[in-house]
Amino acid sequence: MSGGRAKLQTMAAESTAVVLAERIDALAAALNAAGVAPERSSGLLAAAAAATMHAVTLAALLEEQPHATAAAKPPVEAPARRAAAPVPLAA
Repeated sequence: MSGGRAKLQTMAAESTAVVLAERIDALAAALNAAGVAPERSSGLLAAAAAATMHAVTLAALLEEQPHATAAAKPPVEAPARRAAAPVPLAA
């Protein structure tokens, strides 16, 4: 991977993290303004923080994968199955 591309990927991941952190801050402010109990707010904010960590991790992992090209191989189909010949049973 080139240095420029790595830098862009790092910037994208950081940008995603910043946007999501800002949204958690906005959620905290909205919960506070709505008078939600601190116990309930802390649970919601903890869940939001965990979801944010997963989203940032997923975004970073997806950016690391090589991009598919137009020359990608088509999926391989399974060979057709023949019907089994009947087996005569003793009478």
